Amino acid sequence: MAEKKIIPITTEQFHEYFSIYNKADEKDSSVMYSGITESIKNFAVGHYFWFIVDCINMETKVVSSNIELHTPYNQKELNNQHIQHFIDLIHPEDAQYLLSALVSSARIYKNMRKSEKNNLRFNFYVRMLNHENNYRWVLIQAPKQCFNKYNQIQSSLIVIYDLSHFPINEMPLLSILDDEGKEIQYSKHMTSNNTKQDESKPYVTQREKEILRLMAQGLNSPKIAEHLFISYHTVENHKRNLRKKTKTKTSTELIAFSINNCILPA
Repeated sequence: MAEKKIIPITTEQFHEYFSIYNKADEKDSSVMYSGITESIKNFAVGHYFWFIVDCINMETKVVSSNIELHTPYNQKELNNQHIQHFIDLIHPEDAQYLLSALVSSARIYKNMRKSEKNNLRFNFYVRMLNHENNYRWVLIQAPKQCFNKYNQIQSSLIVIYDLSHFPINEMPLLSILDDEGKEIQYSKHMTSNNTKQDESKPYVTQREKEILRLMAQGLNSPKIAEHLFISYHTVENHKRNLRKKTKTKTSTELIAFSINNCILPA
């Protein structure tokens, strides 16, 4: 797994990269994204909310009705608001890095061949305010974008998953994963409060990491066996060995330990 570093950028630099000055191609976002917003619940990794970013006006165009369960804002307060309202929800130590990671991922995506674009998943991890004004870890994804004829991102669907049920100390800022399991992580320097954590981190094989990743996606042992072309009993043996290595008792504890110790592929 390759690992790189993200250098923070200013809000002005972020706006400059994503701003679109030609409004002639403006399209109806609510129609374009209606199908995918309805299907998110079928693939969600946890509680989530979503909104659509209009890069022409740098505003949140459409916001899911449940946003008040996840942020200090209600739907009316965040709908058709400048994107800065969203940025202000991100932890100050993470915000400028997130902006840089979004720009980096957009550059990577736009420079790829069309046939390759559907094979990559971009995952962003930051701390964000919840409805009680407390920071918790979230996973941010942008599963669909609309491009104009100049290959500029005109709008994007943003989905944010709540990871507060995992006891996370640190995460990569950006993880890029393809369908073959190859991963590149972009990170910023974050020191853990537990200096002994790395010393006690167990050795986990590549196969065990693959099983952990599929477990985190919600697959059970029969589905994991089918996906990896191995037997059900082999999967169960790997799970048992992982619980023994990590001194955990349940699958939930195992996944939480793996995220907390940066073992689980994002």
